[in-house]
Amino acid sequence: QKMKDLFAENKVDQASGTHDESVKKKVVAMAKDSWEIYFSRLFPASGSVGTGVQVLSVSHKGIKLLKLVKSGSTTSDYFRVLRPYSYSDILFVSIPSKNMLEFNLTNEKLILFSAKAPQVKHMIDYFLTELKKDSEYVVAVRNYITENRNHLSFHKGDIIRLQHMDGLESGRQYGCIVRKTVMLLEELKRDTPEFGWRFGAVFGRSGVFPSDYVHPVAAPDFLFLPAERAEPRDRHGRVAASAAVAVAMGSAVAAHELELSTEFCVRQVVNEMYGDSWSVEMDDLPLHSNQYLMTEFAKKYFREAQRNRSDQKAKKGKEARDPVDMVKFSKSPIHESLIDFSDSGMNRVAADISIAIMKFMGDFPMKGQTEQDLVATMLKLSSDHGLTKDEAYCQVMKQVTTNTSSKQDSCQRGWRLLYILTAFHRCSDVMKPFLLRFLQDACDSPGMPYQGIAKACQENLKRTFQYGGRIQYPNSMEIKAILAGRSSKRQLFLLPGGIERHLKIKTCSVALDAIEELCSEMGLQRLEALDEYAVFLVTHRGQNVRPLNKREYILDIATEAEPVDANYSLWFRRVVWSLALKLDNELYVTMHYNQVLPDYLKALLGVVPQGKPSDQHMQQIARLGALQHRAKDAIYLPTLREVQECVPSQFYSKQGSQQWLNMVTQHMQYVQPLNPHQARAQFLGLVSAFPMFGSSFFYIQSLSSSSIQAPCILAVNLNGLHFLNKDTH
Repeated sequence: QKMKDLFAENKVDQASGTHDESVKKKVVAMAKDSWEIYFSRLFPASGSVGTGVQVLSVSHKGIKLLKLVKSGSTTSDYFRVLRPYSYSDILFVSIPSKNMLEFNLTNEKLILFSAKAPQVKHMIDYFLTELKKDSEYVVAVRNYITENRNHLSFHKGDIIRLQHMDGLESGRQYGCIVRKTVMLLEELKRDTPEFGWRFGAVFGRSGVFPSDYVHPVAAPDFLFLPAERAEPRDRHGRVAASAAVAVAMGSAVAAHELELSTEFCVRQVVNEMYGDSWSVEMDDLPLHSNQYLMTEFAKKYFREAQRNRSDQKAKKGKEARDPVDMVKFSKSPIHESLIDFSDSGMNRVAADISIAIMKFMGDFPMKGQTEQDLVATMLKLSSDHGLTKDEAYCQVMKQVTTNTSSKQDSCQRGWRLLYILTAFHRCSDVMKPFLLRFLQDACDSPGMPYQGIAKACQENLKRTFQYGGRIQYPNSMEIKAILAGRSSKRQLFLLPGGIERHLKIKTCSVALDAIEELCSEMGLQRLEALDEYAVFLVTHRGQNVRPLNKREYILDIATEAEPVDANYSLWFRRVVWSLALKLDNELYVTMHYNQVLPDYLKALLGVVPQGKPSDQHMQQIARLGALQHRAKDAIYLPTLREVQECVPSQFYSKQGSQQWLNMVTQHMQYVQPLNPHQARAQFLGLVSAFPMFGSSFFYIQSLSSSSIQAPCILAVNLNGLHFLNKDTH
């Protein structure tokens, strides 16, 4: 129909055509934009059983999987597009066997069968080569996760825009992630000309990364929504956000509203990793102006405001409700979403969220449900689709504003629910300044009864944007604590040697917080020190040991571990040994002494040629034995048994027990004046010179290489991998 209208507008006769070159160009442009597969080459193809693929379409835009749909006698048959892929999704194509095509995509593998497989591959390779020639983009072909603050972490499938940086090492590139494998609606149009580079840092820092982790890729089509994303859609297949929300989420309008300057994003890139960006952002956004009041959000994005605008245009004369009333407490649940979604199915989700909120606040009968059930329901419903998080925030803020409930604790419980929501879910970038303004007003109001919890919500939201939000829904114990006004618990951390430290863990504390606190107690202030320590989750009496990512939430770990093993523990250990030993802090020395001692007693730290220690080596072992005895604060000379416990068994057998006792006793006269802390520090100083000091040791059952005898022991340290004989080491 569009083409017919174009013909009519330009007076083109369909039989004789036209000689006007400009009209010809318009016709071709219209065909390119409107007819999905007109400028495509079609190949016979089939997929796995049940997929229905019959034809593969290849064009300048990408590939499409097609199915032939039979029509009635009056209309012709046509092709239905089952699934499109843009060239930014295709890494490369291979032909593993005759007639078989393997498409290696950013998020999956696609297998098709076609008698024209070579021709298909040739055509796609040609387009990919041309598109990649001048592309500034690469795609991650495998995960690269690093704690190095100068490097960029990413996951397989992420699209990275390369940036110029002087002085890069060979095999390194520099860039910023501009598209994640999972994409929210508001992130679709980032980096289009209208948005500009100001959003270049939206997914995180710019940073250096190894070239062999990425593959050149065509510039991404940011308007292409991945088909596997389960966004709610209307019956025509459109994403179920109204035009108002869609424009605000992905256009220059939002850029103007958020007032995010290029300079701000550069600072955000620098500060992203350890979280200074929040304060910068708070300062940059004009939160005290009226443009970020919730009434303004309601005017722009609420269904009722959109309806009022339509009624006024239609001159229906119906008096519109004031936006102030749209964001106030209501005594009954809503039946349609506050935000103007076009999909009627979203109304049901919004209504279920509303009922869960009112039940939690005590304004609707609970009918046998617990607070834990209601919190899980609200968090799950609001996490299933990107924009329903904003809907949940709007509903909770509405219910705590001018709360006139007959239930005395309704408003307090509403704030508790907002506290939970801010710990779990990020809002959209468009919602963010309005939510911040709402919390800021609650904090600034003199005599406001909820100042404290509003500040706690601010802190939660800051951490949710920094670390991604909690994952494990809170258990009944955590819900009870939150309802009672307690936002922290004492969590036991075990240091080497059974040293116990109880740390105050808040709702949004992450492993990095625990590492920072313990490092601070050990006198370590440098940021680099944080990279050398880790927290481990230990279950089943040490059978299962898992290192925690520094961004993992401690309460998520506890919630996940308790049902599996009620006696789980969290261990704090040093894992990298690049910084020099710091021997002036007592906790530091004791912790490191206790961690190193077991490896020393297994004779793992030293390497003895042909297993024959020299006299000098034997004297050093005797001195280390004397230091261990003094480290126990023993005032008496050691016994035979105590000496045997202080000498690695591989060396103890090299000479008689009495000889060892005499040697250790001889060294006691030199170590006796030391206090236990000094003895441990001196022990660490001596063993730090051993070749395998600072290693992590693993027992290897078998190897594919015949050049190394297995079983053996693998030592991993800064110098590389070392395979040690299991007996002689």
